[in-house]
Amino acid sequence: MTVRLYRVEEMVGDMPISHPVAGADTHWEAARKATGKDVTARTDERFWVRVTDEGNRAVYKYAFNSGASERI
Repeated sequence: MTVRLYRVEEMVGDMPISHPVAGADTHWEAARKATGKDVTARTDERFWVRVTDEGNRAVYKYAFNSGASERI
């Protein structure tokens, strides 16, 4: 796989609190790499991660695995 660039934004509600760019093979790897936390698919969590593929502008939404959001 080719490494792609992803913008990874840690979110509180609708407000981004960080927005690094990470190079990774997949969007979930970019989320994990940039935040240092394990992620899972987002439903309606207050603390979450928005990942944008810089190449095709696709947006992916993740939540932190149980207990990780308290460490933000």
